[in-house]
Amino acid sequence: MNKILLAIALISGLAMGCDSTDVDGGGGAGGAPTIGPLLWTSPGYTIVGDTCGFLVEDDPLAFNITIQGSNVIMIDADPTANPDTALQGSTDTYSPEDDVVRLGSSRLDDQFEAEDGCVVELNDAFVLTLDNPDLSLDENATVRVTWTNDQEDVSTMVGDCAGIWFFDLSCATEATFTLTQDPAPEQ
Repeated sequence: MNKILLAIALISGLAMGCDSTDVDGGGGAGGAPTIGPLLWTSPGYTIVGDTCGFLVEDDPLAFNITIQGSNVIMIDADPTANPDTALQGSTDTYSPEDDVVRLGSSRLDDQFEAEDGCVVELNDAFVLTLDNPDLSLDENATVRVTWTNDQEDVSTMVGDCAGIWFFDLSCATEATFTLTQDPAPEQ
């Protein structure tokens, strides 16, 4: 009789640990399901301001966006094309009720440090404004995006990047574009 009660208790305990939202093995972000990666594309962007001088409005964009609970990661859909400049952003404060989703990333580029001492901090921020605020990010067909990028010389000796980096530092860029989910979400 004790073995039967023990088996029932174990099975009940296992059943209570799972619910209908557990997919793909659950886990991560408090057992929240993983949505994506979802492909989002844009034929190009509009330059608002660019003191760095590296944006080209004809460049198409494509991102994969993955949502798991309060975590959102947006990464260049083809980061292998140019891994040094692959765009990405993330947040851990997302809620499906958000009308605006703010993503950011920061990284150091030290490719010239060994020979010239140049180290540059690159910061990207993406503000995604949902076209339909009554739906969550993954349920929207399109989102409007404002992308800002700023670059700073953070070398040991300020000015180490002068004449070495691709443009004068400090510099900043801003662009806007619309991302369309491909394929469109089912409504």
